[in-house]
Amino acid sequence: MQGLMLKLLNVDAAGERALRVVAYFDQLAANNPDLDSVVRATALIADCIAGVELRDRGLVVRFSPEGVEPAGTSAQSERAALLVEGEDRGSAWLERSGDERELDEFIVERFALTVVAVLARERRVSEVDLPAGFSDPALAQLLVNDRVAEAERSRAARLLGLPGSGMIQLVALETGPDDRLGDLSAQLHERWNRAFYVAELSRHLALLIVVGSEPLTWDVRLSGRAASGPVVDILDAPRSWSIARETLRFAGAGAVWPRTLSSDDVGVLRLLGQIDRAAALAHPDVERVALLAAAPNGDEAVTILDHYLHSESLRSAARAANFHHSSVQSRITRIGTKLGIDLKSAAGRERAALALLLWRLCQNP
Repeated sequence: MQGLMLKLLNVDAAGERALRVVAYFDQLAANNPDLDSVVRATALIADCIAGVELRDRGLVVRFSPEGVEPAGTSAQSERAALLVEGEDRGSAWLERSGDERELDEFIVERFALTVVAVLARERRVSEVDLPAGFSDPALAQLLVNDRVAEAERSRAARLLGLPGSGMIQLVALETGPDDRLGDLSAQLHERWNRAFYVAELSRHLALLIVVGSEPLTWDVRLSGRAASGPVVDILDAPRSWSIARETLRFAGAGAVWPRTLSSDDVGVLRLLGQIDRAAALAHPDVERVALLAAAPNGDEAVTILDHYLHSESLRSAARAANFHHSSVQSRITRIGTKLGIDLKSAAGRERAALALLLWRLCQNP
C-alpha cells in the first residue's frame, strides 16, 4: 500500500492520480480494515493528519502520517459527512496547514466512503436485540471500580462491547416493585434512540452505560427512580457512576425533586450527600423531623411541611397538598412547635428545609 502511494506521487496527470487514489482505497477496503486502520492509511496517503468523528459514539479518531495520535485540537481543512443508510453519523476530514493540495477533496471523499463501508459492516450497538444488550454485571462493576488499574477497566470496556475510546454517561436506575428491567430498557431505548448497555446489579438497581458525548435529557416517566452522572471518557467511568449514585439519593426526595435527575440538576447540594449519615441523623433538627414522620399521621405532616417550605404562598402550598389553606396554616403552626423552628421566618424555613432534605437523604443511603 505504501508502494502504491509512492507511485501516486510520481504520476503527473491529475486523472491518473485520482484513479490511483481510488485504487488505494479499494485495496484498503478489500482487507476489511477497522476504523483506526482507515484513518492511519488516509493520513499516510494525504501526508497530513486525518480524523473521523462518530457523534453517536462520542468517538474521535485522529492520526498523523507517522501513525501516531497527534496532540492538540483539530484544524480541519477538508471535511466530508459520513452518511450510513441516509443517517448522518459524523464526519471525516484532513488537517493540512497551508494551502490545500489538488486531490485533498477527492481523498476526503474516498476516505469517507471507506469509513462508511466499515460502519456498515459493523453491527451497530443500537441495533442489537434488546436481550443481547444486557451486559455481564461483573464486567460492568469492574468498569466503574475506581480501585482497579486502568488496564483492567479498558479490558472490561472491550469485553462489554464499548468502543476503544470515546465518551459515555453512567446512569443509576432503581426499578419500582412491579417494573421489569427489559421493559424499562425498551422504553428508554425508544425515547433516547441511543446505544446503551444494561447491567443488573441487584434486584432493584441497574447500571446503564450510555454511549455518546451528548448528555441525556430526562423526559421519561418512571415508577422507580433514575439519575445520570456526567459525560466522561470511558476510562473515567468510576467518576460518572459515583456521581450518578450520589444524585440518585435526591431523586424523588419530596415534593420538589423529580424521580429522574441529572447530576447537573443537583449541583452544590450533592455535597450534602457526603455528610456522615449517623452524624446527620444525630443532629437535633433532623431528629425532630424523624420524630414528626414517625408520629401518627406523620406522612401527612411531612408532606404538608414539604409543600409549605417550597411553595410561593400558603394558598399554593394548600393546593399542592390538597388541603384547605386554613387547615394548612394551623398544622404548620403545630409542626413548627414540634420542630422548635419559627417557620414564619425565612431563616427558619431554610433551616427546616435543610433538616427535611438531610432526613430524606438518610432514607436513601
